[in-house]
Amino acid sequence: MKKVFFIFFLYFSIQSYSQNYTPAKLDSITSIYKNKGEYEKVFQYNIAALRYYKEHDNPEGSALANINIANAFSTFDEHQKSLHYLDEARKQLKHISNNGLNARLCNEIARNYAFLGLYNQSNIQLNQSIKYLKHAPDTKENKNSLFFVYLWKWSNFEDLKLPDSINLMRKKGLKTFPDEPKIYVRIAEQFLSQKQQLDSVEYYLNKASLLAVKNKSSLHTYGAIATRRGNLYTLKKEYTKALTYYQESLPIYLKINRGADIINTYKKIYETYLALHDIPKANEYLTKYTQLNDSVQSGERKAVASVINNLAIEQEKERNDLYAIISAIAGIAAVSLLAVFMIRKRNNNKNRGRDQLLEKQKKIIDEKIIETDKLKKKVDTSINDLSKMATSNNPFFISKFKEVYPEFHERLILQYPELTNHDIKFIAYLRLNLTNKEIGQCGNVTVRAVETKKYRLKKKLELPADVDLGAWVLEL
Repeated sequence: MKKVFFIFFLYFSIQSYSQNYTPAKLDSITSIYKNKGEYEKVFQYNIAALRYYKEHDNPEGSALANINIANAFSTFDEHQKSLHYLDEARKQLKHISNNGLNARLCNEIARNYAFLGLYNQSNIQLNQSIKYLKHAPDTKENKNSLFFVYLWKWSNFEDLKLPDSINLMRKKGLKTFPDEPKIYVRIAEQFLSQKQQLDSVEYYLNKASLLAVKNKSSLHTYGAIATRRGNLYTLKKEYTKALTYYQESLPIYLKINRGADIINTYKKIYETYLALHDIPKANEYLTKYTQLNDSVQSGERKAVASVINNLAIEQEKERNDLYAIISAIAGIAAVSLLAVFMIRKRNNNKNRGRDQLLEKQKKIIDEKIIETDKLKKKVDTSINDLSKMATSNNPFFISKFKEVYPEFHERLILQYPELTNHDIKFIAYLRLNLTNKEIGQCGNVTVRAVETKKYRLKKKLELPADVDLGAWVLEL
């Protein structure tokens, strides 16, 4: 009964607060809850505020509340739900001009993409965020957004193994945010991953600890520092010390429900107990790691499929828009040429000045036709390059195919994970609309062998007998 009364009281308290708070105050209170790891209050507070802002037709407040809720879901590895709320925020931001909030929207989308392993797509969003921030006012919130951009691009570049870009982000981060503890945690992490300059790791973690206390940083910052100390002592093979720090970070991650960090810490504790030859404890944490990891990966697969599908729709729309532009230019050019021809025929005997005007018009039209041809060539170049790579049996064919058709490749392996690399390569030939003879040349086999492969692949994909495999691939 007391619990019911408390929830009832809390709900109406939050409802009352949200009516009095501006979006800036909403953001401030949310940050306080997040830093304490009180994510239940983050949800309750922002959901109540979102309801209030919708009732009072406040798109700025609604967008901010949606972004805050999305951030919390992302923290819990609920990426599909997070992206849903971000999509709602995007709809609200169409009605207002707020560069700061648009930057935060891009950052949260990037955060989800990075967690899902879509690092290039994440960087695209972060670059868009920088564009917004260039036109945003110089506020604390917008500085935090820029810090976020540097930190996540740095992390993405590490996963993409781009050392020059990593060093660039490191220099920008140190120059712009010298008092941010997570900058020094990231530097320590960089040395740890390279297994070098371990004395420097200790120095940067100590600096991060001092700044965390000075800045009254979030709980996650302390967890991140403890985890890196554990990693440091693991490299030094001082496993008892390493275990102490992992066990210090785990309660923090459990309190703020950081799924990815909890999984990683379970794994670290399991490996440490294994190194200490404590098999019962090692098995205990291996079980925890396996159960949580399987659950999170299942959710991530669904979220990745959703993201890839949305990206595919966007890319297809862009491609269709490009072809529409090309067709429109070609149509205008054709009509203009016809008009010029008719005018010239009708006014053939008129003065030279008018002829010169017509010549200028014809020149402009010719230039438009050249531009049209260039656009067509730009669209077709990648596909032609792919066809040449296929027929010449180039070993980098599949890598190039993934770049040109990322959405197709991802959709294929998600829907049919049992396909072999050879199957995927064969399907790629079909996607390029190659004939049986051309496919045979690619693999140095007969046309009969190509037909046999098609038959076997249809059975593997469980397609009806009357379905044409080539047409099915083009429609996938």
